[in-house]
Amino acid sequence: MKRTLSLLLAAAFLPACAGLLSGCSSQETVTLRVYCEGDLIRSSLMDEFSKETGILVEYTTGDSTLENGMNLTEDADATADSAASSGASPELTEAELAALEEDAAWEALDLYDRLQQRYIDYEEALAQAEAEGGDTESVTMEEPVYDVVFTSGDMIERLIAGGLVAELDYSQLSNAGAINEDYQNCDYDPGAVYSVTTLWQMMGLLWNADAIDTQVTSWDILWSEDYAGQILMPSNLRDAMAVALTRLGYSVNTEDSDELAAAWALLNRQAPLVQDYTASEGFSKMTEGTAWLTPAYSGDALNMMSDNTALSFAVPTEGTWRISYGYCVVDGTSYSEEALTFINYMCQVENLAKNAIYCKYSVTSDEALEKMDSSWRNNPLAYPDESVTAGTELLSLNGSEAWADYTAQWAELPGTDPAEDTEASEFPTEGETASDTDAENEVAAS
Repeated sequence: MKRTLSLLLAAAFLPACAGLLSGCSSQETVTLRVYCEGDLIRSSLMDEFSKETGILVEYTTGDSTLENGMNLTEDADATADSAASSGASPELTEAELAALEEDAAWEALDLYDRLQQRYIDYEEALAQAEAEGGDTESVTMEEPVYDVVFTSGDMIERLIAGGLVAELDYSQLSNAGAINEDYQNCDYDPGAVYSVTTLWQMMGLLWNADAIDTQVTSWDILWSEDYAGQILMPSNLRDAMAVALTRLGYSVNTEDSDELAAAWALLNRQAPLVQDYTASEGFSKMTEGTAWLTPAYSGDALNMMSDNTALSFAVPTEGTWRISYGYCVVDGTSYSEEALTFINYMCQVENLAKNAIYCKYSVTSDEALEKMDSSWRNNPLAYPDESVTAGTELLSLNGSEAWADYTAQWAELPGTDPAEDTEASEFPTEGETASDTDAENEVAAS
């Protein structure tokens, strides 16, 4: 369970901070709750942060997908059904089953809904107090569940629009100047008012060279009958449509109804050839060789290629797009100063470099890039030539009405499942990323 992992990590940091805190017993021990979409923050960096500042870190990783939540609900139901059918005393009490279902419902919420939940709870409590003639002034809003979030640009766009993240105080973010200028003015957050973008990836094609003995150069191959039943596609509409739009030469952020219709028709034509529409399962299918071909983001491709040397990756000639990830401070946190201290620490140039090597994603800082050894700095998958990246768009949220029509139709596409419409990237999980030692060794001395 992700919540258990968070508590274990926080507990692990406690002994490291005990010496610092022993002389400050009169002061409050702050535990900063950090949420990350995927395991993209190096744990030893958080450990070092706690040692230096005395601020503990409760680190939660996850993908916040409906698929995950539904699986947890099914597990809880299966446990109850099994106990009932056996005639034996249930292994779990009603209270324990209720807790499982509550966890499943929580896991089913995406990051936006988790942060918004306290506002919903407050309004409900206020309405109840008014209905009962009680003291509405005594009704208070709970603290947000997280203080810092690290998530993708399209989610950041949603959080900004919903008023769920706070404006950043750059007087406390002296290290943010290391971020390249073009990532300080992303379309989803012009002027970086609410976010500090530190990582990015680029979409390409990943294939098994033992099974496909030709150089892959075009998105066309995803529609080739030669590879029917061996093709994987993203389980989320946004990435799948972006593949089709790019193949057709259109912007991945288009709102033109004719262009969207053409891309949708292309996906429908492709559907009989697709083995599966998948997110995290695609990682194992490609590394185990049970599928041969898939769109993949560059960092995820590097992670898969480290597990299977037969895998190759290339950016198709028709073009591609990028996604990025950044830190935000959650609106309403009581620990905004500590949150900014954490972000500023993670933006130290060496820490940016170490973290990027750890998760194999690309760093948004040229200064950090210079800290890496040549094997990373010159890796064409992580840091391709400017001729490859020039003109590539950052994938945006695109919550327009034109897109909403296809969101409803996505579940009807043969082979897709509405429970599997996940976030944009197949984020690596623990054990699938580089070790902390690797990251340490591959950052060159200043």
